[in-house]
Amino acid sequence: MQAVLYFSDKQVREKLFAFVDGARGLMLVAGVRHGAGMTRPPQAREPFAALEDRFGDVLAQVIVADEGTTEGMWRDPLGDLGDRLYPDDKKRAYAAATGYVLLEGGRPRAVVRKHASPTEDLWFLQEALSRLSPGIPAPDPAKRPGHRRPEPAPKAPPRYGPANDSGAPEEPSDPWRRAGARSGSARARDNGGSGSEGRDGASRARAWQADEATPPRGSRAVAAEPEAKDPWAVLGIERGTPRDEARKAFRALIAQYHPDKVAHLAPEFHALAERRTREILDAWEALERDAG
Repeated sequence: MQAVLYFSDKQVREKLFAFVDGARGLMLVAGVRHGAGMTRPPQAREPFAALEDRFGDVLAQVIVADEGTTEGMWRDPLGDLGDRLYPDDKKRAYAAATGYVLLEGGRPRAVVRKHASPTEDLWFLQEALSRLSPGIPAPDPAKRPGHRRPEPAPKAPPRYGPANDSGAPEEPSDPWRRAGARSGSARARDNGGSGSEGRDGASRARAWQADEATPPRGSRAVAAEPEAKDPWAVLGIERGTPRDEARKAFRALIAQYHPDKVAHLAPEFHALAERRTREILDAWEALERDAG
């Protein structure tokens, strides 16, 4: 069984709690992003599709999708569930809100954090589920994520031109450089072997080549990206504020831009409120990533 709830639903929190309270066997609860450009529904994405295909007979799933719209930006159903499951453990409550929660009979049994890819998530989820149900086999230990081949040592850069018997590179084959060197030597001989003009000619040849040469790849200047805003400053809280206090500040701030509160204003204020809402949400997500 797979059920999908959406942040934009005003009853999303109550529906989520009802699913958890009504669970009899194993249940997985997790949140996903579901933007407008995502064509596949949340339940068809990984690792949820693979879990349903392999273990759907013993595992129920409740997927809470955040569409990123203003209708749901002030809601935090997964955070509310984490606080309910772990009222005395803020760290576990946060892990439950941001990872995969495994429940049995409505009670939390394990929390699996999200990794870099759905394939890695699937391996660790199956490992945790195998400890809770005899009907789910343990994953292949040889395929455990994180075992990577060592990268080969970088090759030494090639020398400019073939080496002579002494081991030093031969004179470059550029005819302009050879011509500049010969003309400088000839002028030095004409001036009595002083060598000063020869050195000047060689210097001018090197300067000419430096001016005309194309810079090597990666040496051109790249425009710097705009500096990201400090999420603590965006939320108006001091750096290091405890997570529960930071969440209260985030909710109070995001509620100021609720669509109902700007409905009577001109359209340009609606767009401003939406941009400000997105900025606040991005700041909160940045703090959650840093805390994870």
